[in-house]
Amino acid sequence: MRQSNVAEQYQKLSPASRAWYDRALQLFPNGVTHDSRYLEPYPLYIERAEGSKKWDLEGKEYIDYWSGHGALLLGHNPGVVVDAVRSQVGRGTHLGGCHPLEVRWAELVNSLVPSAEMIRFTSSGTEATMMAIRLARTYTGRKKVLKFAGHFHGWHDQLMSGVHHPFETPPPGILPEVFDATIICPPNDVSALEEVLSSEKDISCIIIEPTGASFGRIPTDKRFLLPLREAADRYGVVLIFDEVISGFRVAPGGAQAYYGVKPDLTALAKILAGGYPGGALVGKRKILELLEIRDDPVWMEERKMPHPGTFNANPVSAAAGIATLHMVATGRPSRIANEMAARLREGMNGVIDAMGLNWCVYGSFSEFCYLIDHDLGDIRAADIDPHDIAYTKLKGAVDPAIAQTLRCGMLLNGVDIPPNGGLTMAAHSDRDIDLTVQAFEKTLRSMRRDSLV
Repeated sequence: MRQSNVAEQYQKLSPASRAWYDRALQLFPNGVTHDSRYLEPYPLYIERAEGSKKWDLEGKEYIDYWSGHGALLLGHNPGVVVDAVRSQVGRGTHLGGCHPLEVRWAELVNSLVPSAEMIRFTSSGTEATMMAIRLARTYTGRKKVLKFAGHFHGWHDQLMSGVHHPFETPPPGILPEVFDATIICPPNDVSALEEVLSSEKDISCIIIEPTGASFGRIPTDKRFLLPLREAADRYGVVLIFDEVISGFRVAPGGAQAYYGVKPDLTALAKILAGGYPGGALVGKRKILELLEIRDDPVWMEERKMPHPGTFNANPVSAAAGIATLHMVATGRPSRIANEMAARLREGMNGVIDAMGLNWCVYGSFSEFCYLIDHDLGDIRAADIDPHDIAYTKLKGAVDPAIAQTLRCGMLLNGVDIPPNGGLTMAAHSDRDIDLTVQAFEKTLRSMRRDSLV
């Protein structure tokens, strides 16, 4: 990373984080426990969080837009969730058996998500999409999976290909046989989709993030989802929506409720468990019933898909999820988060235009995504339509030095945003948004003085 005044000031700000990072380097690859938490010269260490804020080891306050990697919609430590978790912890954290909370949790999910006829809980979103793929293969008897470039569906072998630039190259460790069974299609391209489906007869399923790759960094909407649904029906392919992020965030019923397009299977996680570990797969009864144990040797040998999982429907996660989904069902949390994000995008784009930068901040719901150094000519940032921009530019084309310096600069000014943009929560206030826009302007002016923008 190019050394800048921003980076120097960041190191002066957080000596305690530097000390903990030195210890972490002896234990973790790169000193971090998640790829996206990597930051040069070192990541910030957080001590506590509340509402829309969090505090580092020096006690400095930050407005938070990580939103628990998307798992938080109500904010940090909402009272209803804390009370529910505290009550359950006293009763047991792992009961080694069925419990009423898992039934109540499932009933809430099924009442909100349009495609949910049956449900099976998992421990994470990655597990939910992994289950969806295996069920689709079992149901159809076919082998291959179709996914879209840039879309992320968890880190298991079948779906890690095509996530990052270059999208056509398999990540290290993925077997050639697995890579060959994964077909990567350009996003939002109906003609390419039709060509693949008409020529490949062994496709079991199509999986998509229904708001677009990485929750809208490569946006998708009803214009593609409707023909996608029709194509899946015509070719007898299982359609899977990965609503791990969009579920309960776009709207109480997720993107499928907002767009009015029902998939066959839906993977859920994050907000589902109220900020605690937990995921689920919901969908058509005729597919999910393949998980059933039956007194039929042929069924058990040829059709029954095994599914264990030590922490499936964990009672603490269930308690947090129930408390959260009761709030989600009112529609108020998603509405506020969406409104806050729209205000933030407008304010940031105003700063960009005032400074004459070839940047923009875009999004549709409670997200905001950075587009840095675009080449669309003299056009207002707010008027840029990301659907008109090549997907390879929207994801994977940002100079890491710019992204890292931007994040450090925002931290210096009391705001914590992931490198490519962030997510709002219902806990964010108008004042949070105003302060964030001010921090954005200060950071960009600092970067301009360092000749970085």
